[in-house]
Amino acid sequence: MNPRFLDVPTGYWAASWIDRLVDDGVSAGCGPLLFCPEAPVTRAQAAVFLLRAKNGSAYAPPPASGTVFLDVPATAFAAAWIEAIAAAGITGGCGGGNFCPAAVVSRAQAAVFLVKAFNLP
Repeated sequence: MNPRFLDVPTGYWAASWIDRLVDDGVSAGCGPLLFCPEAPVTRAQAAVFLLRAKNGSAYAPPPASGTVFLDVPATAFAAAWIEAIAAAGITGGCGGGNFCPAAVVSRAQAAVFLVKAFNLP
């Protein structure tokens, strides 16, 4: 068993990648001693992952204004991160002035986020 996360066995197919994300400060898991490797990722969580992966674990986005997306008030979880990925041109939201922070990121959306965040050719 992985000593870091009770739900990530040492032989789990993604264990080394999960450990790398944690070592690099991109993620700390989903709770005490849990990573939740099979749980879906929300758009709000993806915003945090992307900016920490791109800018390092010490990165802190500017405070949120709550005026960028209709469904992301300044007090919302990850509001600052969401507004920062919008300001960086990584996302324009999900339509109608919304970001849809609780929606699950599709593989297609993840592809767009990654290409834009890392300026991939």
